[in-house]
Amino acid sequence: EAQAFFAREAERQGHGQRLPEPTPRFVQALERELAASVGAATAHAMVAQIVGGASVSVQDLLAVADESAQMLEYSSQLETKSRELTETAAQLRAANEKLTQLSLQKDSFLSQISHELRTPMTSIRSFSEILRDAPGLTDADKNRYATIIHSETIRLTRLLDDLLDLSVLENGQVTLNQREGNLRDLLDLAVTTALAGATRPLEVLRDAQAEDITLTSDLDRLVQVFINLVTNARKYCAADQPQLMISAQVTAQGLVIDFVDNGHGIDAGSEALIFEKFSRITGEGDGAGLGLAICREIMCRLGGEISFLGNVPGTAFRVQLPQSVLTPPAKDTGPVVGPVVGADTRS
Repeated sequence: EAQAFFAREAERQGHGQRLPEPTPRFVQALERELAASVGAATAHAMVAQIVGGASVSVQDLLAVADESAQMLEYSSQLETKSRELTETAAQLRAANEKLTQLSLQKDSFLSQISHELRTPMTSIRSFSEILRDAPGLTDADKNRYATIIHSETIRLTRLLDDLLDLSVLENGQVTLNQREGNLRDLLDLAVTTALAGATRPLEVLRDAQAEDITLTSDLDRLVQVFINLVTNARKYCAADQPQLMISAQVTAQGLVIDFVDNGHGIDAGSEALIFEKFSRITGEGDGAGLGLAICREIMCRLGGEISFLGNVPGTAFRVQLPQSVLTPPAKDTGPVVGPVVGADTRS
């Protein structure tokens, strides 16, 4: 740009390829060009000192400093706005990707929930019609068909209960029933309930001494979260000898309970969908993919959180409750970095 400017001025003065003469008009044009880049005061001080050898006054220096400060401030503002725009663009991309995933999940859910509802309803209708219309049924047949209708009714009720439970939790309409209990007793109940009638074995490893913690919370809701995590380990842990390690520890932030199985874990690409409604990470098992979404809502209502530990072998979830639930406040055993491991008892 400087070379082009000098060439234009030399041509205007009729000097061809030579440098232009420092005429007053040229000096003024040069000062205007510099002012566009460094500011009027700075350009005037530079040109005056170079061309005329004039001394620069304190006022000139103050004007130069003021312009420099303004330029730095404008530059800082532009950098901030550019950074904000970049962050906003990244957030918009992430939001768009999530909306796309949610749209796919919604379509998948509508298809799946239709199937989930239609299957038990079809069985109930078919076998009830047989009981009503088929003559000469033996008592054994009648009992078998009635048992199928009963089990399908339970399955349908469970699905509708999950949908209703999630709706109530999301709308904040749930009333917490606060009471005091022992963590060890809650985990005993959860493990017993989750493994009752299970045809697939799951060895549960626990540290009973570390679980001797008294807490005050909605214990029924908390047990619901524990049952879901143990049940998921029983259903989806694909190890030859499935194991689930349950470990508890008190930290400065509160109570931490880890559930870690020895399965194959969850693909990194699916981790973002783990707690989404109607999302099933694996095609195995039954259910509509509402369990972990319900767990997340419950923990939010209890003042805690549930998270997936992606840097741990197997599939690992962490349940955290605030210090305020501990009765009395338990002793802090230090920060938790990885899953808690202690001496185990086996269930």
